[in-house]
Amino acid sequence: MSDDIERNLDTQSRRLDDIENLIRATLDDQQPAVSLEHGPRHQTYDELTTFNDDLRAQREWTDVDLDAALTEEQRQAFESWQQKHRLTWSTSDLVAVGAVGVVGMMCTWFDTSIDSSIRDRLTLLKSSGIVSRWEKAGKRLPIDYMGPGFGGRAHRVKSAGHDLARPIEAIKQIMAGEFSGTAWHTGVATPVIVPDKFQDVDSASEAALRLAQHLLADVITPMSLPIPGMSFLYESDNKALRDFALHAYNGLSAGNGWNVRNGIALPAMTVLVTEILIRTYVHLDLYQQTGTARLELPHKRRRNELLLAAHSLVSAISLGKIAAQITAHCIAGNYVRAVHPSHIRHANIPALLRAGALAGTVVNDAYRASQIPSARSWSDLVTDTAQPWQLDLVESIENFACSEVTTALDLLD
Repeated sequence: MSDDIERNLDTQSRRLDDIENLIRATLDDQQPAVSLEHGPRHQTYDELTTFNDDLRAQREWTDVDLDAALTEEQRQAFESWQQKHRLTWSTSDLVAVGAVGVVGMMCTWFDTSIDSSIRDRLTLLKSSGIVSRWEKAGKRLPIDYMGPGFGGRAHRVKSAGHDLARPIEAIKQIMAGEFSGTAWHTGVATPVIVPDKFQDVDSASEAALRLAQHLLADVITPMSLPIPGMSFLYESDNKALRDFALHAYNGLSAGNGWNVRNGIALPAMTVLVTEILIRTYVHLDLYQQTGTARLELPHKRRRNELLLAAHSLVSAISLGKIAAQITAHCIAGNYVRAVHPSHIRHANIPALLRAGALAGTVVNDAYRASQIPSARSWSDLVTDTAQPWQLDLVESIENFACSEVTTALDLLD
């Protein structure tokens, strides 16, 4: 809306207020506080603008307050109508998403180097006093059984004890003092129970504490812990799922498989950085425009759209790295490495999950906005404006006035 339209609307609203005050003062037999300035009966828009600007200068009306021209009901309807429309992305929005995408690309493309560096630094913690106490407290627990069928560097994925998705079963084993798991021999599942070889634990709270200390000590090792729920896949009747769980966690070398460190913790940090950057940008941009960082519904919709685009971009880059590595191994003729399940560690699962959740949020935002009533049409406004003049009282007054005029004319004749 141009400035002259806003000034004219504000001026006309003020003049209507003057008319109402004049009528109210006349009915109360009081002297009007202000006088009315009469303009030409017929004015073009430019003439009206000139007249109003002169009146504004004379009355020192410097502020434009369009809200004052609305009733409370109209103001609520206008605010509701504003909430209905999504904000169009600006060039700076595209630049912000692109910049965050570059950060995500760097984190994803160099995730192996970053993971290796973190793995080496975490290994140094094993000699610290607190980790040594954790290891000592977690010794001789049944969940660490490595007998036939449960050994090897990938032993943590072969039973429920090290699965973060199955803490209850791990605590039960610790309290019972016996290991239970499923061994596979030539595709046949064999339940295995090993009792009476482990330390005694008297209560569930002590078992939970020992389990927590044991897992904390294990999570900083090069192999870390398997992705939550992977032990379910290893216990599955489907050989392909069992092989996937085992080889994805085992990796091509120790510590390079798919685990909690490189599959959840590091990707989650990328997700967190993306959230912080986009949210900070949205609030700063709004503060620069309006002087407040408080988000209304349209700005929240824009923030969710930008977050969805950023997380989707990071997710696409992570999947692109997997495709690039598989392609490179195929070109080199190393098909064993090309199809190895451990490549999944490059997929940013947290970003994919966050993008999926945001997609639902964006759709829900659009649905909520569609339920807000649209602006009234010009025909509705004209009908409502004309309706008071179609009342029976107005018609009777007009008929009475016409009859009085006709009587007066007859008397004059």
